[in-house]
Amino acid sequence: MRSPPTTAAQLESTRLRLTFLTLLVVSLFLLLFARLWFLQVMAGERYVNLAEGNAVRTLTIAAPRGNILDRNDKPIVQNRFAMVVSVQPNEMGDRRDAILADVADLLGMSLQDVQRQIRGSRVSPFSPKPIAVDVPTEVALYIWENSSTRFPGVYAERLPVRQYPHGKTAAHVVGYLGEIGETELLEPEYSDYDPGDLIGWSGLERTYEKHLRGTKGVRRYEVNARGDILRELGDQVPVAGADLKTTLDLEAQKLVEKALEQGVKQARTVRDPEGRARGYYKAPAGAAVVMDPRDGGIVAMASYPTFEPEKFVGGVSGDYWDRLQNPKNHFPLINRVTQSSYPPGSVFKIVSAAAALEEGYVTPTSLTPCPGEWYWAGQRFRNWNTSDSGAITIETALEDSCDTVFYEMARRMWLDEQTEGRGLRERLADHARQWGFGKGTGIDLPSERNGVIPGRRWKQEFWESNRDSYCSQAKQAPKDSYAHDLFSDLCERGNIWRGGDAVNMSIGQGDVQTTPLQIANSFTAVANGGTLFRPRLGAQLVPPGEQPTPLPVKTIRELPVQPRHLDVIADGLRKVASQGTASATFAGFDVPVAGKTGTAEFRPKQPFAWFAAYAPAKKPEYVVVAMVEEGGGGSLNAAPIVRRILEGLLDLDPTDITPGVATD
Repeated sequence: MRSPPTTAAQLESTRLRLTFLTLLVVSLFLLLFARLWFLQVMAGERYVNLAEGNAVRTLTIAAPRGNILDRNDKPIVQNRFAMVVSVQPNEMGDRRDAILADVADLLGMSLQDVQRQIRGSRVSPFSPKPIAVDVPTEVALYIWENSSTRFPGVYAERLPVRQYPHGKTAAHVVGYLGEIGETELLEPEYSDYDPGDLIGWSGLERTYEKHLRGTKGVRRYEVNARGDILRELGDQVPVAGADLKTTLDLEAQKLVEKALEQGVKQARTVRDPEGRARGYYKAPAGAAVVMDPRDGGIVAMASYPTFEPEKFVGGVSGDYWDRLQNPKNHFPLINRVTQSSYPPGSVFKIVSAAAALEEGYVTPTSLTPCPGEWYWAGQRFRNWNTSDSGAITIETALEDSCDTVFYEMARRMWLDEQTEGRGLRERLADHARQWGFGKGTGIDLPSERNGVIPGRRWKQEFWESNRDSYCSQAKQAPKDSYAHDLFSDLCERGNIWRGGDAVNMSIGQGDVQTTPLQIANSFTAVANGGTLFRPRLGAQLVPPGEQPTPLPVKTIRELPVQPRHLDVIADGLRKVASQGTASATFAGFDVPVAGKTGTAEFRPKQPFAWFAAYAPAKKPEYVVVAMVEEGGGGSLNAAPIVRRILEGLLDLDPTDITPGVATD
């Protein structure tokens, strides 16, 4: 039997085992650190790429915008779903040019068109850029099937887009959509918008953007390096925007647009007695509006020429945009009812009549001469009617549109103002502003023009802004020429509010500028007995699944006109259509109409034609205003348009639009 090992031997054996174990552990750690170094340094870029390739992709889901409806819930603008192809060039790698060329070929586009769409897109760098709308389903399926091989970075999605079931109808009212701009993205009201989002750029789409927009949804996918979807991680469903119910009547809107277009084209066939524009009226454009005098609601609003909002779906083409901006096409995007101002001519006389009555310069029964010519301070001012009508009342002055009666009223006001010194009250200008002129009506449409009501302060400010130009033109004009005398006078004394300024203002001429909507609103106040409403188009907001929220009717003020004086004005307007300047146009009309003709001089252009009316005259339901740029006399080419509109609104037998008898 062997004896046990000595203590020294045991110690040696233990030491060897520990040494081996230590070497083994150190070797394992060295191998581990070497592997980690390899993964992080030598192969780090490869694995980062793989990790990024196998990632979560978040896509926003566009929310359907709210519909825009007429007062009877008929859709004017609604939504449809369209197949949209978008591209994300950053995901195409070195094959970008080849992939884009293949996509262009597949979509029937040129490569240049695709690249132009990409450059013009303002979407986020991390979002696909739309290049084609309404792509056939079979094309979309082909892209889906080959997304990871032939078409990486190309997406085909079913998205909501705007649809216009009635084409161009109410285009200026509803407006159009476009991508949000850099300026808007910096504004607080657009803080929750992203680059590439669509916003309303005009019309009701702009005004009610926040309500129509809705809330975007989110969809999350896990994808691999090739772009293949591994699994869906869930989504947040988008919430549609609120519907906007308007005060518009769709059938009335179509009627007004058709009558306006026909009337403008008819005016071009009428000879200009002064032989301008090759002997005929140019009539390049016009406007018409129908209001409800009981609450200020807009029943119809038309501007001619017009445009196709459908052309803006998916991004307006450069060619169509150039057409819209070409001056030869008379700027179809402008809503001439609210965004253009014009000299109103004699339709403004209701304000002058009210001022004269309220300020005591005339009574309902007093008589004022109505000569064919009127002189003051050596100047001759003509009436449109060259014959002497004798002494007449202010009511008859409206009926016959006698300029010289209003000249006399303006002269009396101006003379009194001249003696009042500082703190003087500009009677006619003050009344005009109380009637809503010189300031926007507050209608729920963007970019409304204020118009101009001139006066002493206005003329001083205008002269200070333009004096240098007047003086420069005076120096350049030949001495002893009319231009030299004119601009020299403007340079030195153009800030003076003269009697001639007041006289011209009294008949809606000179520097007076109004919009067709302001004229309609003023006649609305006469029709309803003195209430000046804030015109409106929005009637209700209807969020999805909720009760409608009515939009309130608002008034601006009550006119500072006594009821008995408003009655005098109303009586004069009724006689305009029955026996006055518009009687030929409304001969045989079955419903009594109150109205006023207007012919506004705007040198060197041809006269602008106006007619404003309400009907039935005793219990008004509609106020209608029509204006034709360079359309000649109001009785000649504007009144026939209003007659045709009223026939349709009042269910009367329609007649052809034919030129009326030239009066005022």
